[in-house]
Amino acid sequence: NTSEGEYFDQSHVALPNVSKFFLHQALEERKAAEALMKYQQERGGHYCSKTIQKPNCEYAVGLMKALEVAMVQWKTMIRYFEELYALSIENADPHSASTIKKQFIGPKIRKIKLMGDLLTNARRLDCSQDGRNSLGDYFMDRLQKEFRTGIDNLNSVIHLLIAQLFLVV
Repeated sequence: NTSEGEYFDQSHVALPNVSKFFLHQALEERKAAEALMKYQQERGGHYCSKTIQKPNCEYAVGLMKALEVAMVQWKTMIRYFEELYALSIENADPHSASTIKKQFIGPKIRKIKLMGDLLTNARRLDCSQDGRNSLGDYFMDRLQKEFRTGIDNLNSVIHLLIAQLFLVV
């Protein structure tokens, strides 16, 4: 997510709100990883440093592709947390199961829901998948602020879209 955030901040792409979104998501993922390691340490577990396979590097050059890649990554992560949750249930550790469900699975489900909403809107606005910026990419970048503030601003978003559409035409 950090690389996606940096990509969308480049001058030839210039989608600053999308960049902030991906950078914020990367920061949240780092905090979640640190929280998991801290929890493991508090419970007397040991971190076993192994060689970890480098994940597939799908370079997302378009907004739609970046959103799709992020969705796949989050779904993969939630699957790992669900396996960890099942393992804690299997080993009769309700405290770990509860912590995993509340601190890790719940937030990932909300992120997947948000990503699904963003993907739906990106499809509606016909955002680019090939790195060529489109009007849909621009609108998604402008609407990104409103996604953080919630549905209450929906009317102002619609008015903003209509006004910007008439300015472009």
